[in-house]
Amino acid sequence: MNRKNTLVALTLMGALLCGLVSAITYQQVKQHLSEKIINDVNQLGEKLDAQLSRYSQLPKVLASDPRLLDALVTDETSASAINHQYQQTSLLLESWADTLRADTLYLINRQGDTLAASNWQSETSFVGQNYGYRPYFTHALAGNIGQYFALGASSDKRGYYFSAPVYKQNEIIGVLALKVDLSVIEDIWDYDQVDYAIADQHGIVFYSSEDAWLYHSLIALPESLRQKVITSRQYGNAKLDTISKHSLLKDFQQQDITEIQLPGSNISAKMLTTYREMDKVGWAIYGFSPINAAYQYVFQAVFIFSVFYLMLCLAIVSWLQTSFAQKQLALLNDKLEQLVIERTRNLMETNQELRDTIHQYELSQAELKQAHSELVQAAKLAMLGELSASINHEINQPLAAMRTYAENSRKLLAKERYDAVANNIEEIISLNKMIADIIARFKVFARKTTENNTRTAVADSIRSATSLLRNKLIKHGVILRVEELPPHLVVNIDAVQFEQVLINLLHNAIQALEHAHPPQIGVHFAAEDNNVAIHIWDNGPGLDDEQKYKIFNPFYTSKPDGLGLGLTISRRIIDAFSGTLTVKDHSGGGCEFIITLPRSTEDGL
Repeated sequence: MNRKNTLVALTLMGALLCGLVSAITYQQVKQHLSEKIINDVNQLGEKLDAQLSRYSQLPKVLASDPRLLDALVTDETSASAINHQYQQTSLLLESWADTLRADTLYLINRQGDTLAASNWQSETSFVGQNYGYRPYFTHALAGNIGQYFALGASSDKRGYYFSAPVYKQNEIIGVLALKVDLSVIEDIWDYDQVDYAIADQHGIVFYSSEDAWLYHSLIALPESLRQKVITSRQYGNAKLDTISKHSLLKDFQQQDITEIQLPGSNISAKMLTTYREMDKVGWAIYGFSPINAAYQYVFQAVFIFSVFYLMLCLAIVSWLQTSFAQKQLALLNDKLEQLVIERTRNLMETNQELRDTIHQYELSQAELKQAHSELVQAAKLAMLGELSASINHEINQPLAAMRTYAENSRKLLAKERYDAVANNIEEIISLNKMIADIIARFKVFARKTTENNTRTAVADSIRSATSLLRNKLIKHGVILRVEELPPHLVVNIDAVQFEQVLINLLHNAIQALEHAHPPQIGVHFAAEDNNVAIHIWDNGPGLDDEQKYKIFNPFYTSKPDGLGLGLTISRRIIDAFSGTLTVKDHSGGGCEFIITLPRSTEDGL
């Protein structure tokens, strides 16, 4: 083959390979960008669901407060007395709004007139406004829980409204409404490389990272629907112009690449698109990323490959020329020397890459250890969340007693019975210390663990765990049988992590005893020369063979609202301290978990 034919073949092959590289690079970049958009949109949806879930049931709970009835059924005749009653109700709503960090709480009568509101002193106060036309009012007046998004009629601020009926003797006499300021979305969105838009069931954008998209429609709305929305003033005076060429929202959602009108211009651009339905509120979150980013990567890949291929072609041509000059020994020697230098440089680069790989591996190990620590802490805080009712009960009891003593002392002071007042103060101080002890127990449990302390007294950890779960045990009527433990029996494990494992096992046992009669949980131990085994059993329904085989697998759970991580994390904690966590059938029915840990050589037994 002559030189001309060789150059033509190399050129054709290079063009074919460049096309192949560009196609592969485009598909990979497109897939990567799509996965990133999907992940970011899903994270935003989960965070927004969590924020709205905080408020969804609050109106129903607050509407049952009897103090709201006075404003709705006042029997006062004078205008000043009625205004005073409405003012007192507004003050109550204002205190609730401050505590709940809600935008506005307001009380509406059956005619749709706002009688009291938390913003009663604001220039945009809702008091006196009629919201009888709002869907959340009509839904609540029909006995349902109302939810609705709209611009505020007074404040012109975006908000999501929750409402619930106010009952008196099974009769609806008014509506309590709560407005949530959706500026919270700006606090939870932190993805700079992806644009997002939140739209209602018609495809109308009411929140977006691009202000120019606000109150535009993702599709061309039917004129009747468009006029209906404009008339309702749900989005103020917005014209609801479209930013795409689609006429059906289903067609828009099925496209992975969509032509979108760029903000603030008449230019359109093709964008990767994905969405996530928010079924609870009837919204959808859309994510957008310009496809131009993929073209940039394709250009870079083709450029790099072209340079490499050109260098390869030059090497081939050089080799061909050298083959025709076999008699030039000096050139052959020079080429050999260059090859040696190239191989040496490649070896040095390979060694450097190996060192970089080792360093990256060490960083990955450190990150994995940190992630494990954060997962353990998250599981601990999740457990505290499940125990929040018990915490609230433990603290509210002494607080109620302290208030009683304080009110009694005020009356005794008026009667100058100072001895009795002094006794009441002593009781208040004692109750204060009790609350401090309760908070200290939960504070110690909630703190992050350290690696400084790996010796723990078994008795102290069991005592702390059962103390934290005391109210939950009492509430479920569980009989706790704890074998008396030697106070100096010490094992090699961090105290806080050991307590976390014990609480998780005891909490699971309590949940398993829902239908047991009578419900019982037992704790006993067996000490050997080098190990200590702690047995925790219950008389619940027990576990079948498949459950015992899968129970320690991540995300396996039999609870409808469980994550399936509690026992996985517990086993990893025990494994990290050279121990074991196993499960078996209890001889008296139910199941039995056995924790085996190395015994400390310094425990004194």
